[in-house]
Amino acid sequence: MMTGTTRLILRCLRIRAITCTLACALTCIMLLPVTALQANDNQADDSNGTAPLIDTDTVLAAIRNAGFDAPVHVESRQDNDTVAGGIHVLLDTPFETLRSTLSDKRVWCEIIFLHFNIKACVMDLGNDPTTVSLYTGRLYYQSPDDAHRNDYVFETFSFQDDYLNTVLYGPEGPFGTRDYRIVIQAVPVDANTSLVHVSYSLRHSMVTRVAQRIYFASAGRHRIGFSLDDNGEEPVRGVRGMVERNTMRFYLALESFLQAPAQDDHIQRLKHWHALTEQYPDQLRELDLETYLDYKARERANQNTLQRAANEQG
Repeated sequence: MMTGTTRLILRCLRIRAITCTLACALTCIMLLPVTALQANDNQADDSNGTAPLIDTDTVLAAIRNAGFDAPVHVESRQDNDTVAGGIHVLLDTPFETLRSTLSDKRVWCEIIFLHFNIKACVMDLGNDPTTVSLYTGRLYYQSPDDAHRNDYVFETFSFQDDYLNTVLYGPEGPFGTRDYRIVIQAVPVDANTSLVHVSYSLRHSMVTRVAQRIYFASAGRHRIGFSLDDNGEEPVRGVRGMVERNTMRFYLALESFLQAPAQDDHIQRLKHWHALTEQYPDQLRELDLETYLDYKARERANQNTLQRAANEQG
């Protein structure tokens, strides 16, 4: 017969399992332009064409004061049931190149797939709006059947002469999480440089908040982010640290794709992304290169199978 103590232990173990999976499932990146994380959720929609997507002067000042070796500024916030992370970076890529590359929706899966926890990314271009199915899981190899599937749609897909604004929206996620948004925005700075904003946000439930507290007080207590805490002394931890790590991983995936955009360059992209994450070992080191390439080779084969099936149905 199960005692009260045994039931409590089993419940805690179940919550720990949920949080480990949740930490891995929080992939990619999104929401809120710059004054970024103080902005309201509607600012991601540029339909009225009045508010600037990126306050360039404010962002450039933040980048100068960020303390990174690279021209990067990372931030995050957590309040009530919402967590959001954002990164701004000066990219040595002409805006026209960036715009023409990202205007092809198919490249999104090539970018997102580089993340450790993405097991497959499948796009259904036959839907209106286009559907992107992300299969997320743990660090080790998992088949799509063993991963969590989240369906996103392109809520915004706007490309103009002087800005681009793309928003992927997922209404539901695992364990009661909801309202996922992944955003890439950019504006030209000069003929050879673009200012890019990548952000990620979601809302979570009471269950996931409890699970997160347990995880980050135990197995995840050593994990840190990139920005400093409210006292300006220590790197952020907990959920804010997690969303910052995933935001940085997604930005590095974008950079890796821009370095090797051809369809046959997927191995080069994987190697480049892994090398970039190794520049931040305290935050981003997870798998050695050989293991990462082995997992991704199998996961890409699964992704190709799913994509062919989606194409046939479309």
